[in-house]
Amino acid sequence: MADDAPRRDAALVALDWGTTTFRAWLLDGTGAVLDEVRSADGALTLSARADSARADSPRARAAAFEATFARLCRSWLDEHPGIPVLCSGMAGSNLGWADAGYLDVPAELGGLAYRLTVVPAGDSVVHLVPGLRATGAHPDVMRGEEVQLVGALAATSAATSAGDAGKNRDAGTDHDAAAERRRTVVLPGTHSKWVRLDGGCVAGFSTAMTGELYGLLLRDSILGRLAEGEAGPAASDAFTWGLEAEAEQGDERGLPALLFTARTLVLADRLAGAQVADYLSGLLIGAEVRHALRAEPADVVTLCGSPSTTDRYRLALERSGVTVRAVGEDAAARGLWRVALDAGLASLDTTPEQLA
Repeated sequence: MADDAPRRDAALVALDWGTTTFRAWLLDGTGAVLDEVRSADGALTLSARADSARADSPRARAAAFEATFARLCRSWLDEHPGIPVLCSGMAGSNLGWADAGYLDVPAELGGLAYRLTVVPAGDSVVHLVPGLRATGAHPDVMRGEEVQLVGALAATSAATSAGDAGKNRDAGTDHDAAAERRRTVVLPGTHSKWVRLDGGCVAGFSTAMTGELYGLLLRDSILGRLAEGEAGPAASDAFTWGLEAEAEQGDERGLPALLFTARTLVLADRLAGAQVADYLSGLLIGAEVRHALRAEPADVVTLCGSPSTTDRYRLALERSGVTVRAVGEDAAARGLWRVALDAGLASLDTTPEQLA
């Protein structure tokens, strides 16, 4: 950095502690990323390790999370003593660092900032973001995705405002505004979430274990013995074959039967071992997307996740006639920053226009 460049002071340590992955960002006073850490120290690994080591599981788990946080973020904490720390994800579950509870849906995302759970971490204090919970006939839960929703809303709102700048108001504006408030957001991952939003309120959501099923099939099933590697970064022809097979035969044969075709097609020399993972990915994502759209039809969907995963979902959605808006995987960091501002853990060093 040049000597005359403006100094960017750190304002927040933002953690997204997922089931299988730990992500952390050091953010400046505008919410921009100064530094980043990623690790395979997911909550599931830490919890299992602690549970097998000691009888006092809750205390052992808390100690494991605290030690891992200190190890991965020590340089930031030493350089910026007293810096606020905000954490979302499975660290706030009953199998994590501490139980951060839930907000029941329908829930305003702006309410997350007022239900934080505080846990000590050496010389630091960590604030855990609550998850969201759907009650009633079909109970469901999410942790971590709620801050991604906050970030996705911020990103799409900024894009919409920029696109609307200079447009004249017409008779359809009110109708368009109402439609913009009601949107579907899909967050692919280990447990994919399909979320129905009404403005900043989560009206409902559902979960599909697509990512976890994919991992289990490749690791622990007979199909995994045939697979030569995992799915590549880009959707291949084999992925498309999986989408097509599920769309054409999913209702008649069902997903369990179609999954076995990954074996029989290899035995018939119609699918190579290197194509098995992509084919399975196509079957699983195809089934998830088709059934989700059948349950909650949508003309436009906002996709939020890593490029390789969202590209696959984009293909499946567009084949179903859905228009896709993609939001980058920085939504979690953006969302954590917004929650920190609402909670008073951080203060804005610039204008809202610059933040957006």
